[in-house]
Amino acid sequence: MRYLEKIKLDSKEVKQARQLAKVIHEHDKTFCDIYLSNQYNYFKDMPTFILAYDNEELIGLTMLYADEKPDEEVDIHVEVAPKKRQQGVATEMIKRAKKILNKYGYQNYDFVSEKAFIEQNPTYLSNNNLKVDAADYHMSTQNPEKIFQDDKLNRILGVRQMVKTDFNNVASIYSVAFDLDIANAKTYIAESLADDQMLSFVLTYKEDVIGYCAVDDGYFFGLFVARDYQGHGYASFFIKKMMEILLRKGINEFSLDVEPDNIAAVRTYQNAGLKIVSETYYLVKEK
Repeated sequence: MRYLEKIKLDSKEVKQARQLAKVIHEHDKTFCDIYLSNQYNYFKDMPTFILAYDNEELIGLTMLYADEKPDEEVDIHVEVAPKKRQQGVATEMIKRAKKILNKYGYQNYDFVSEKAFIEQNPTYLSNNNLKVDAADYHMSTQNPEKIFQDDKLNRILGVRQMVKTDFNNVASIYSVAFDLDIANAKTYIAESLADDQMLSFVLTYKEDVIGYCAVDDGYFFGLFVARDYQGHGYASFFIKKMMEILLRKGINEFSLDVEPDNIAAVRTYQNAGLKIVSETYYLVKEK
């Protein structure tokens, strides 16, 4: 067995990671993919990925999502090929992950899993002294709701790709929407805007920018509508319009994650045609 620690993945490794995820999803009946970039991590030089190889075959992958300072919690994503489980691969990758996190001052972390995996492995939590600390719904669709031409929102709302001149305005309302200081808001927006593999959209009301969303291969994140414009169906319209644009670009599967207790957001996404397909669990050690 061979293990590599990488800050970033090259194109060959990304392809291998996606193939590994496909095999795991088919076996475990899961849906969520590991994020294959380190762009949002706080320390840009921190090894983010641990890869496990059996000869030249990628059979394990761990990702450390550490987008905040060391006093915050890190998400540890661990995947092992079904045929290579119970052979110490996950244990070795986690040991290496903890060593990396300790070096950069991180003490708090959780493990990301899915409800379907836990249900198929009922002793997994007790065997590893873990408990569910939080959860997200994973929602997706391949049949997005359409916007009718006579929809009144077509007359006052617009959706377009973000341009550099939108930056300060978007960062300002982003910081309010997510309760972030303006410096962090600017960092998130700048990272997404600079990524050639990602699309950034804005929602406009009579030409004024009132919403934002980044899209990575059909996955929506950072989505918001300014508080003064919420409660009018604008977010559902925004999502539908983005899906129309992305369909023309050849993307035909769309997804996002949302906290289950955010009932208004769940309903908004359902109104846009997204359905709950899975539940992501964040696992922590039992004390």
